[in-house]
Amino acid sequence: MAPPSTPSPAARPRFLVVGCGGIGGIVAAHLFEQGHETVALTRNAAIADAINDRGFVVRGDASPGTVPGRAVTRLVARDGKFDFVLLCTQPPQVEDAARGVIDALAPDGRVICLQNGLCEERIQHVAGLERTVGAIVAWGASMVEPGIYDRTSGGGFVLGRLDGRPDARLGELGRALEAIGPVSATENLAGARWSKL
Repeated sequence: MAPPSTPSPAARPRFLVVGCGGIGGIVAAHLFEQGHETVALTRNAAIADAINDRGFVVRGDASPGTVPGRAVTRLVARDGKFDFVLLCTQPPQVEDAARGVIDALAPDGRVICLQNGLCEERIQHVAGLERTVGAIVAWGASMVEPGIYDRTSGGGFVLGRLDGRPDARLGELGRALEAIGPVSATENLAGARWSKL
């Protein structure tokens, strides 16, 4: 008689970080540092080259230091599908960024807007309401030169959906982001964001 099989651990989520400026670079660095399967996408070849040469260099509050990672300037088919697409571009570029990567989102994946502008309503027209999540970023960062990041203030994230409904995937996302700072959920994303602004 064969021994009972051991259940396989749940697959860890795959992350695509779109934009490697201050926020995106630090988020990607922490995801890589935790061992998550992560791809960082930037349209800036100088940033990609710097990251691929020396890793993400993060200084300041709760810094992981220098973290090896991968940055690309475009996705290819072998990059596969992602459970979470984290949009870390400037608000004026967010819709184009979402359209450019939406085919890489897994069917049950989520697109997360990491801009402190009001981008979720625009992104839901690209990704659909069910797959769009907003995140209030309660900390600051800057990229001082390609691939070198300063975290300028502490803090974490507030996650929520536009329709206020609970979403089981937010717990999974929150656990990954907790390495950066505390994560909470809200049923009133718009109200929480207006309070911050």
